[in-house]
Amino acid sequence: MFEHISIQKDVVFGEVVNAKGIKESLALDIYMPENDKVKKRPVIVWMHGGGFRYGNDKTQSYIVEMAKRFAKKGYVCISIDYRLREKPLEDIAGTLTDAVEDASKALKWVRKNRKLLNIDQSKIIVGGGSAGGILASNLFFSGQAKKKVKAGVVGFVNLWGSTGEKWGKLDIHKNAPPTIIVHGTADELVPYSNSVALVERLTANNVQNELVTFKDAGHTPVKH
Repeated sequence: MFEHISIQKDVVFGEVVNAKGIKESLALDIYMPENDKVKKRPVIVWMHGGGFRYGNDKTQSYIVEMAKRFAKKGYVCISIDYRLREKPLEDIAGTLTDAVEDASKALKWVRKNRKLLNIDQSKIIVGGGSAGGILASNLFFSGQAKKKVKAGVVGFVNLWGSTGEKWGKLDIHKNAPPTIIVHGTADELVPYSNSVALVERLTANNVQNELVTFKDAGHTPVKH
């Protein structure tokens, strides 16, 4: 739809204290269709993967590629950072609490700046890859999930990030957002069976869903 897009990098959306007790600024990148005359575009908020470990951020290659491609299709795309840790598995609950809180802050910022972004706050999609998918699953399907976080969210794109019991107990209900899951059957990091189980629970709760299966594909089946 659009040949060119504009990219605005490192826009601060929150200030937090990380696991080391150090103050940290959280930033996001904005991908928008260039010279767009439409005032209320749908928005996709992207959450990167990387196991909640340092060294990963909103510039993850496939997240950037997704953001660019969808911006050319007429979506406003937002790629966000969230708090990470050196050893996230040592405190899974704390890791998830921090990340969910940060993602919530980002969604609040997006809604607050809807006019600046030219978006329709009733048409928000959240997409997450690997740890980003686990993060978004906890954002929408866990005990930490709050109604105000889900306001205006019309879809969840889960890229090989279906959580197991270790990464947060799911509390799925009929008001969960429609969900599409992409997963490879040979994933050794996040078992494909997690996605199958998630689909069963979504279906049981009458939540619209679709599982896109990549046969024999491993974790993060993308071309870099």
